[in-house]
Amino acid sequence: MEDQILHQISQYLDISPSDFKKAQERFNSSKDWLIGGTYESGYNPDVYLQGSFRLGTVVRPYKDDKDGEFDIDQVCELTKVNPPKYSKVLKNDIGNRLKENNDYKRMLDEEGRRCWTIKYASEEGRPGFHIDILPALPSNSDVAYKIDITNQENNIYTWSTCNPKGYYYWFKSMNVFSTEFMQSAKREIFESNRELFLTSDDVPKQLVRTSLQRAIQIMKRHRDVYFSKKDYRPISIIITTITAKVNQSNKILNTIQDFIHYVKKRHKFLVRYGYLDVDNILDYENKKWLIPNPADIAKFGEEPDNFADKWNNDENLSNAFFEWVYQLDRDLEGFKRSRLSDDLNLKIKTFGIGEKYSNIVIKNIQQRNIQTPSYFSGTEEHLLDLIHLGIEKKIDWETVKDFAQSYYDTAPDQNHKDIAVVNFYQIVRHRNITLSDKAEAQIKDVLNRNGDSTAFILCCNLLLGKANQLMIRNAFREFPYENILEWPIMRLYEKPLWLK
Repeated sequence: MEDQILHQISQYLDISPSDFKKAQERFNSSKDWLIGGTYESGYNPDVYLQGSFRLGTVVRPYKDDKDGEFDIDQVCELTKVNPPKYSKVLKNDIGNRLKENNDYKRMLDEEGRRCWTIKYASEEGRPGFHIDILPALPSNSDVAYKIDITNQENNIYTWSTCNPKGYYYWFKSMNVFSTEFMQSAKREIFESNRELFLTSDDVPKQLVRTSLQRAIQIMKRHRDVYFSKKDYRPISIIITTITAKVNQSNKILNTIQDFIHYVKKRHKFLVRYGYLDVDNILDYENKKWLIPNPADIAKFGEEPDNFADKWNNDENLSNAFFEWVYQLDRDLEGFKRSRLSDDLNLKIKTFGIGEKYSNIVIKNIQQRNIQTPSYFSGTEEHLLDLIHLGIEKKIDWETVKDFAQSYYDTAPDQNHKDIAVVNFYQIVRHRNITLSDKAEAQIKDVLNRNGDSTAFILCCNLLLGKANQLMIRNAFREFPYENILEWPIMRLYEKPLWLK
């Protein structure tokens, strides 16, 4: 059932066959124009797609709380070089060729850092398009398909490298499917779009999606919504690379869960022990993050491209990535309980029939057994789930507060009262309300009574704004089987969650 709903969601998020056909026509037109040009930097242009359109992971864009434009990424590689190589000359070569066409000149955006962008006007009721054209020359690297691309900042031009064609071939090798699957998928698309295609054989294979591609599409949409009003959005190639490497399923749900499980496992190990064993997927070594481009098989000591290179200059990027993965996990768990697309927080129309996850959690609390719940387990976990929902503005805080108060009022002993105090005041802190002197005194009393418990030491200091990473590590040691990083109170800790 869940996979069927996820399939429907990904179809909705995908580019429609009619829009794909239009995008393909626009790509082919610009390709033909660029191939016909004469350039100072070189000749024999190879114009090809890169990014999500070529990988089959394109997704309906979402920006500033609304759907945006489809982004078609295109490379114009002059495969024969006229030395010497100058990045400014190459950039202007491609820009000048586009300006020779009156239509492209009118639609051409200002020069970008790496690309020239052609912006197409959106049609009524349809998403807009723009084509990013990346000027390139062959690289002197020993890595197959690697290219040199231009960087322009403050009118200063430099070179960098990338390998979109090699990455596509790698992803293709990971995204395997049978001939029967291809034929069946084409028939399904044909039956829904008979006005576009004469037979199922006419359906472009680029419209066929595997569970891997659909899982990536859903995760990219979740990321776009999550970061719509936040900075440090993870780049798509990181999500795509990790998912393709760790995927072991042909189910959309399992593929997303494989990604989440892997990332959380790596993160928790790093927080707990302060290091990671190298696995060439997501590494942290010598205080540096590395997500190597799997298409770059280094030769003669050459380093592969690092998709996480910017993480090493700004720790907020890696922290935001892990925070997003934990949110994706919470939303996916809510969806599995409710079987409603609304609980995935994708900002789309509703798919599935069921009751919202927040209502399910409330009912579970209302029906909780009068027997004393054990520490952070059983029905107590429902309150923690409710606090998460409050933080995410999916439920009214007063409702959460009332349930937290009821836990305190019915606590059978001092230990459970202390737990209830911590839960009650974390709600106050999550609401950005300053703790009163009385509240701080109560928290300090709890800490004094439970000074031998690393969990209480951590939680009370989180409430007081005095927690540190050593407290987190100590709590891990005492409670090795607890999902400490998934406690809602840990969301009060705003520093990167790994030990330096």
